[in-house]
Amino acid sequence: MLIHDQHVHSYYSFDSEQNIEEYLNQARKFGLSYFVLTDHCDLNYLDKGKDIFFSIEKQFEELDALQAKLNDIKLLKGIEIGYKPSEIVRIKKILSSNDFDLVNFSLHEADGIDYYFKEEFEKRGIEKTLKHYFEKELDAVSNFDDYDVLCHLDYGFKTAYLADNKLRISDYKDEIAKIMKAVIKNNKALEINIKVQSCLPTEHTEYILKLYKELGGKCLTLSSDAHQLSDFRRDFDKYIDLIKKCGFTHLTYFIKRNKYLLKI
Repeated sequence: MLIHDQHVHSYYSFDSEQNIEEYLNQARKFGLSYFVLTDHCDLNYLDKGKDIFFSIEKQFEELDALQAKLNDIKLLKGIEIGYKPSEIVRIKKILSSNDFDLVNFSLHEADGIDYYFKEEFEKRGIEKTLKHYFEKELDAVSNFDDYDVLCHLDYGFKTAYLADNKLRISDYKDEIAKIMKAVIKNNKALEINIKVQSCLPTEHTEYILKLYKELGGKCLTLSSDAHQLSDFRRDFDKYIDLIKKCGFTHLTYFIKRNKYLLKI
C-alpha cells in the first residue's frame, strides 16, 4: 500500500477549481487504496463576519455518488478546520454533526492578520508578526484538541522567510518545541506540508523533523496541500526519503478518525 495524500482541496474550497474525478483518475494511476478531501472551513475569517466554508452536504453527496461507481478506491471524508477562538462552539458542532475520517487543523489568520501575505509581515514588522504567529499557534494547540493532524506548523514562518530569507527556523526552537510538545501530549500527528516546504531550504525541513523526533514525536503525515491536480502527491518520494533519513520509519493515516501507521 502507498501512503495517500491527506491534505487535498477541490472546487468546494474557495481557492481551488479542481474537480474531484480528475484527482481520482490520478489516484488510480498511483495505485492508491484511499483518497480524501480536506476542503477549507475558516469561520469569521479575519474577524469580518464571513465564513470560508464549503457545503458539507453537497460534497458528501458527490463523494457518495462517486463511491458507488468505484470498487478500487475508498473515498474518505475530511476537513481542514481553521482555528478561531471566538468560533469554538460552532467548530465543535460542525465536527460532531458530520462523520469525518480526518480533521486537519490549521491557523491561517488571527487578530486581522492573514499570515499568507508577506506584505502583512513587512508592514507590521517581520519578527514581531512571526512571534505573534507562533503565539497564536501555541494558543490553538493548547486550547483545542478535537483534531487529528496539525497542519503546516511553519505556515507563518514560510511567509516571513519569503520576506527575509536570512531567517532560520532554529532561531525559533523554543516556540516550535512548545507547539510540538502539545501535539505529542495530545497524541496528535504533525504534518509535513510539501506546499510550504517547497518554499524553504531542505535544511529547514530536516530541522523540523529532527526536533520533532528528539521531543518524542512519532506520528507524521505527509501531504501536498494540493489545490490543483499537478500538485497532488507531488514530490512524495523525495520527502519520504528525507523523513526516513531523519529517523522515522512510519507515516500516519486516518480512517473514521482512527489512527493507523504505514511502514515506509
